[in-house]
Amino acid sequence: MFAQGSIDTSSITRQLEAVLDRDQKTRTGLDSADFIHFIDSSNLAQVELLISKYGWMGRSFVGDRANSALFFVIQHADLETQLKYVPLLQNSVELGESRPSNLALMQDRILMRQGKRQLYGSQVVLNDRGKQVFYPIEDEKNVNVRRAKIGMQSLEEYAKLFGIEYKIPLQ
Repeated sequence: MFAQGSIDTSSITRQLEAVLDRDQKTRTGLDSADFIHFIDSSNLAQVELLISKYGWMGRSFVGDRANSALFFVIQHADLETQLKYVPLLQNSVELGESRPSNLALMQDRILMRQGKRQLYGSQVVLNDRGKQVFYPIEDEKNVNVRRAKIGMQSLEEYAKLFGIEYKIPLQ
């Protein structure tokens, strides 16, 4: 379900954009990472309250940035919370109200937390030498096909964002 109707959404949009700013500040070094768990739990409480009242608010309801705030807060929550809300995000994507790439990132995060291989190669972890590497990918030779279907850049290009040199395996 996603919200629609004749509600004045400007206040909701401002709240969600403020949530997004708080969420990202702790992850970009612009705010104290010491408080990340407090900030994440506060953001989650606010977002869950809004979702309980309005449903998963799509882009036509609150705009792209505020819609992304929902994704980021749930993406940074625990596995149980992600599993609770991923169906709402999936429905929103199917309706064209949320980004398919956000759903892919959340699906990969959930799979990783469940000890399963990711589908889109979005999750990066540190190996035993402290180097960033991709968490194992299911059917890795076709990962770029899956990524392209939902408008994501190639895994080789994405890898550059993390300083990873990457080539799709032949087998």
